[in-house]
Amino acid sequence: MGFDMSQDPSFASRPPRWECQADVTVVDDSGRELMGRLGNVSDAGFMAECEQKIPKGAIVEIDLPERGRVRAEVRWVLGWRFGALILPDEQQGRNAA
Repeated sequence: MGFDMSQDPSFASRPPRWECQADVTVVDDSGRELMGRLGNVSDAGFMAECEQKIPKGAIVEIDLPERGRVRAEVRWVLGWRFGALILPDEQQGRNAA
């Protein structure tokens, strides 16, 4: 008999993650290009490691496989590993055609 987490009022479901081992360039909010590696990707965000620690709350840009360049907000940090939430289209900073 297992415990169904979805019945817990504090439970927040999250989109499925896809494991991903891809080398990427992380552009931080100072414009520095840093070497990184993706660990997983979801529709809403990603987890990556970076050669330098990225602070929580930073805005980064990264090229995701099969999705292209996105801007994302760093939501958690654990050493050199971080998780980021992809910003909505209106916050992507792309120029209108």
